[in-house]
Amino acid sequence: MGKTLTTTITIRNEQGEIITQSESERAVPYIEEIEKQGFRAAFHDLETAVLETRKEASEEAVSTYLESMSLKKRDQKRVLAKQLKQPHIK
Repeated sequence: MGKTLTTTITIRNEQGEIITQSESERAVPYIEEIEKQGFRAAFHDLETAVLETRKEASEEAVSTYLESMSLKKRDQKRVLAKQLKQPHIK
């Protein structure tokens, strides 16, 4: 294997700021290897690399995103609970 395939998944908010970003890399065959092992085998290696990097990067990005949303939701509940326990001052 001679070249590297990199898949990057980025989740951004409405303002375009990055919420989470993940990246995965795999080696892919270079032209000489395609000639040595044949097109089918080289294509299989390339296709496998694409699928593996996409899966790995996607899983990491989604996991990180959901975790951050969970923490924000928990923090919002804490703030709301504090507000409900405090007496209202008029």
